[in-house]
Amino acid sequence: MTIKTRIELKLQEAFSPLFLEAEDESHLHVTHGNYKPDGGSHFSVTLISPTFSGMSRIERHKRVYECLDEELKEGVHALRLNIMSPEEAAALNALG
Repeated sequence: MTIKTRIELKLQEAFSPLFLEAEDESHLHVTHGNYKPDGGSHFSVTLISPTFSGMSRIERHKRVYECLDEELKEGVHALRLNIMSPEEAAALNALG
């Protein structure tokens, strides 16, 4: 199982998201530390879940990092997180 798949499965189980997208962006970080030619080092995650309603940005990030602790210890070097409640996502769509 790839790290990307593990990330998606863990986030799905922990947060029951309305939307989840995890993208391996390792290829964009060739000159950065901990780059892996076969991928799996740098990820972008967009996650929309009711779990995050009323939760601070710091608490959201903390919860995601706790969920993915094993992957971070095993070589995921960076996570770019875009985490929203459904209300925030709806407001962004209304503006867009």
